Amino acid sequence: MKRFFLTLMVVAMALLNGNKAFAYDCEVDGIYYYRISTTELEVANKVFSDQNRSAYTGAVTIPSTVTFNGKTFTVVSIGEYAFRDCTQLTSVTIPSSVKTIKGYAFYNCSQIAGINIPASVTSIGEGAFEGCAAITSMLIPNGVTTIGNEMFYGCSNLKAVVLPSSITAVGADAFSRCTSLLSLYLAGGTPPTCEANAFEKVDRTWVTLYVPKSSKGYAEDKVWKDFFIEEFDGRIEDIPLSSLTTTK
Repeated sequence: MKRFFLTLMVVAMALLNGNKAFAYDCEVDGIYYYRISTTELEVANKVFSDQNRSAYTGAVTIPSTVTFNGKTFTVVSIGEYAFRDCTQLTSVTIPSSVKTIKGYAFYNCSQIAGINIPASVTSIGEGAFEGCAAITSMLIPNGVTTIGNEMFYGCSNLKAVVLPSSITAVGADAFSRCTSLLSLYLAGGTPPTCEANAFEKVDRTWVTLYVPKSSKGYAEDKVWKDFFIEEFDGRIEDIPLSSLTTTK
């Protein structure tokens, strides 16, 4: 049912654009952009159809600025469905100019093993990394406040996630079917609100939840209490993600 509604949304977006199947305003060095202001661009998908699968392949580096028709623009966001279904995409480098990653931006990018999100990003949309089955770890930058619905849905090889103290809520199905999850760091002293089905199909008793020594309430929370809870000391920025992805 969820996939059905996603397909309907994509079709609706195409219809709203009339006969224009293209989802971008300009293309520079193999990257497609949508103009969101007189000075700013957003990385866009190529077309509102399955043909977007071949839009991006291999390693892609997003520049912080782009010059088009003699005018320089700043790249500030990655748009909805920008890399949708690009199953041959292996890596994406995101510049510090980007502030927003919109919904389903990397939907079903099954070959990407990891994405480094710069500290400049303060908003990540729902389903942003859904179906990214090769990702093994993720560090969410401080400033992001919500882990949206379905953000990591179906990331079956995701083993370690680090969430900053700015996170206040974890949405429905956010980590559903993340069946390889081993370690989850939460830097906040107070547990973020968490939807009951956020970890659907995940055995929480096998996941170590690391919380600050000064924190309170995790052991009593209706969702977080089911994890194997341990305390950690130190800065969350110092946590070596690579050491968290080894099999226990």
